[in-house]
Amino acid sequence: MSAGLRASLRRRVEARWERWLDQRSPPARDILLQQRNVYIMPSAQGYAFLLLLLALLIAGINYENNLVFAFTFLLGGLFVVAVLHTYANLAGLRVSGLSPAPVFAGESAAFGLRLRDAGSRPHDAIEACWRTAEPVEARIAPGGEATIALFLPAVQRGWFRPGRVRLRSYYPLGLLRAWSWVDVDLACLVYPRPAPVGALPAESGRGDEGAPVQDPGAEDFSGFRRYVPGDALRHVAWRSLAKGQPLQTREYLAFADRSVWLSWEQTAGAGGVEERLSLLCRWVLDLHRSQSTYGLSLPGCRIDPGSGEAHRDRALGALALFGYAA
Repeated sequence: MSAGLRASLRRRVEARWERWLDQRSPPARDILLQQRNVYIMPSAQGYAFLLLLLALLIAGINYENNLVFAFTFLLGGLFVVAVLHTYANLAGLRVSGLSPAPVFAGESAAFGLRLRDAGSRPHDAIEACWRTAEPVEARIAPGGEATIALFLPAVQRGWFRPGRVRLRSYYPLGLLRAWSWVDVDLACLVYPRPAPVGALPAESGRGDEGAPVQDPGAEDFSGFRRYVPGDALRHVAWRSLAKGQPLQTREYLAFADRSVWLSWEQTAGAGGVEERLSLLCRWVLDLHRSQSTYGLSLPGCRIDPGSGEAHRDRALGALALFGYAA
């Protein structure tokens, strides 16, 4: 069988397996482990134990030794009891997910799981892991709960959904393995990887308050100038005229908005889409660090100027989901 055919067959088997799991244990924010979604099979040690029982049984039949029969049935009864205890150690757990904090592409996303006892018995040596991650072990006291964190690398920007997590237990004897695949509907928002360096675009203002401009409606008095026909009468300096001075007009100034606009067009020479988003991400972080006021303009998305952590997260979220269907 060729490698391509084996890979195709494997994908088809995995797809059918996922569909079967979705029907039997659909994604939910809170899942109770019970008979429907807990599976149990002998472990490697369990299969060796069963082979030993078979050998003992054959020896007892061959030699007609009642002591060997008694020992075989005793160990067989122990195996049956271990089945019940291994299943009960996993059943009765209530699993829920904790919303993960956003991360940047290339970092590890931390997914939190809360395990709670839905009955009144302890749950020992519970392992939780994804297929590609190291297992994390927890113990849940009767009526108690435990919170564990599982880490996975976030490779691409956008929504990172890790899928089903495996909970398993070999407790108490290690002869059997009870497990369950649960999907607690977790998703982590992954921001673009910030560019290492990137000069900020030119600011629209100058100085602390921006460039001064004449504004008759402003409140900051600037000085006097010669009266020009058409000036508002309420700005005419009548007191100066009464003192014999030439007719003058009071002048007021306002300051232009010094907020910075970050736009998609400013990154035209940065490369591809991901490189341009990385540069915008770097600018957002730099402007937030300097406590500047900035806005973001992307094709199909516009965020008005603002500042603060909430504004930064909104801008980074727009960059993370750029190009994704709503």
